Formats: sequence, C-alpha cells, structure tokens
Amino acid sequence: MTADLERFDFPRVEYRTARLTWPDGHIDGVPMYDGGFTQYGGIQGELCEDTDPDLFGKIVVATSATRGDRRWTAPNARAHYEALAEQGVIGVVAPSGTTGADDGPQVALRNAEHILTPFALPVLQVAARDARALASSLVLGGVEGTLEVDGERLKSRATNVVASVPGAEPDAGPVVVMTPKSGWFTCAAERGGGIATWLALADAVARARPRRTVHFVATSGHELHHRGLEAHLDARRPLPRQAVAWLHLGASLGARYPQPRAGASDQALHALATSALGQHECETVAPVEFLDVGSPGSGEARNIAERGGRYVTFLGGHRYFHSPQDTVDMAVDAENVARWASAALDVLRGMIALPDPPPPPEADRPTERVR
Repeated sequence: MTADLERFDFPRVEYRTARLTWPDGHIDGVPMYDGGFTQYGGIQGELCEDTDPDLFGKIVVATSATRGDRRWTAPNARAHYEALAEQGVIGVVAPSGTTGADDGPQVALRNAEHILTPFALPVLQVAARDARALASSLVLGGVEGTLEVDGERLKSRATNVVASVPGAEPDAGPVVVMTPKSGWFTCAAERGGGIATWLALADAVARARPRRTVHFVATSGHELHHRGLEAHLDARRPLPRQAVAWLHLGASLGARYPQPRAGASDQALHALATSALGQHECETVAPVEFLDVGSPGSGEARNIAERGGRYVTFLGGHRYFHSPQDTVDMAVDAENVARWASAALDVLRGMIALPDPPPPPEADRPTERVR
C-alpha cells in the first residue's frame, strides 16, 4: 500500500498583530479566523461589557462567555456577531477557557465555520484568565481601548493524505476510514490519537487483505469548516453512498482528560460501536456520551450524513482542547489511545463484514464507481 498527497485550495489566514490595549495594560490573543480585520494601528472605542444597554460605537468584552454563554463560541455564533454589528459594535473581545487554576487553558479557539464567507466584525479571542485584568477597568466605565487585528486572507494550497487497500472482491462496496490531520496549535491529543489509530488500522488492513476495498483519508482544514474533506468528497461525489460505511476517527481519542463521545448513523452500526467500546473498556478513563442514533455530532461525520452515507464516529473534547497546552506531556494518555484503537479495529472489521446493501433505484445509481 502506498499513500498519495491530494492537494486542494486552502483559505489561509495570516495575522501580524492581535491585541487589545487600554491605559492599564494589554492582552494578546488570536483573531477569529472567520471574523474581520481592523486597519493597521487598530480601531479605538470605549470598552464595555456585553450587558451594556448602549453598544453603539463600542468595543464589547464578552464577559458572559466566561459564565458559559455559548453564543460567543458555538458553531452558529456568526448570527450573534452580525446582530452586534447591526447595533453598532465596532469590535469584540471574546474570552475563552477556564478562569480557575493556573494550568487552565491559555485560550481555547473557536473553529472557523464560515471561513469562505467571513463576517466583517473583528473578534479577538483571549484567555479568560487574561481577561480578568480588564475587570476593574470595565467597572469604572468610560475607558477607551484600541483593538488591533492586523491580518489578511490568502489563497494557498494544502494536502490530504490518501491510500487504498484493494479488496479481494473489487465490486463489493468499499469502507472508508477518515481522520483529520490538522487543528489549532500542537493539537497532540486532539489529533494524535486519531492519526495513530488511522495508521494502525491501515497496517492491519494491509496485512489482512479483506473482502472489501478500504480507503484511508487523513484530511487537512478540519478547523476551517472541514475544507480538506469537502475537497475530497467533491472529487468523489458517488463515494459517500457507494461506501458501505465510514469510520470517523475524530477529536481527542485517548486524551488524558477526555470528554469522549460516539455516534452512528443507524441502529446496526450503533450496536457495533457500543459493543466494541465496551469490549475494550474505553470508559476506563471517562464515561462515553453516546449521541442519538442518526446524530453525527460536529466532526467530519456530519459531512457524510449530509450526503446520505452510513457512519460510526468517535469524537470528543478534553481539558486542553483547542488550546496551546494540548501537548503530549499534558494531554495524551497512550494506554487510552490503545483502548480506542482496539475498539476502532473491531468496528472496522464489523463494517467489512456487513452485507452489501440492495442496489439503488436506476435514477439514483452513480455513473461512476470510486475504486
């Protein structure tokens, strides 16, 4: 088995300065990649909390985000930011992460779900604990600040890694194993467990020569609205339904402080996944949240669900998710990775053993077969 690079157009964001400055201090952060930029030197305005009754012409500090208000960081946050812009807000500082212990996240970034159609309002993402330095200034009121998000959008190219193990029955529907290979910062636990499992499954399948062809794809652009997987699927439009099933090795497999989730497109695959996770004691570190059958969650399985494919998805978060502290020493548990990898292998074997579905109606049949 050999792997190839699959190149696709990539919406790269580069920034030089991302900072809020006020008379008593400053905070460096990271722009919201699907938000706007300021001009060089930034924009000036009065700082206020998001509870201020008059937001016009002001820079809003989203203090409610530190109390769990998901409007600021949820995948559909764009509508919230656009509503603020309509009220005359000129910029937003969005704290994220915990406000407690010193080992809490420095900043936890939001994925850029609207990277191809960004909104205009500049948003600076900062660590919640850093934003505490603003608290006393906001209480006094009338404090002017400067928000600078100096950056630009560039056209670039990125790569997916693709490989296939031919099956003994070429006409049997394939199985696809996918994992993202990109994320924010080092992303050791977010991406490491999935990539390690993906490689282990590729090795196991290459040794076994199964009945079905098994496609492997590791995609880039996960944090930018799954751009790599979208490019992969655009080039293989019949594949989501042509495949017997997809196994998604998502975020935080085997993380040290995990919040694991799992889901499946239908009851048969749900039973296969739950049995494998139980057999390999994947709840040893933390209980697994099982999504409702048919709910793909927020990972790449949603792209497959939108195209009518069957899937099992393993995904989740962990204590240092989307933060600079997602490093091997702080966030990875190798023994936990091994448990999830063993369960994934059982799921893959079960998918390979699935019966072929009945052929689609003539009008729905693909005109090409992806091999």
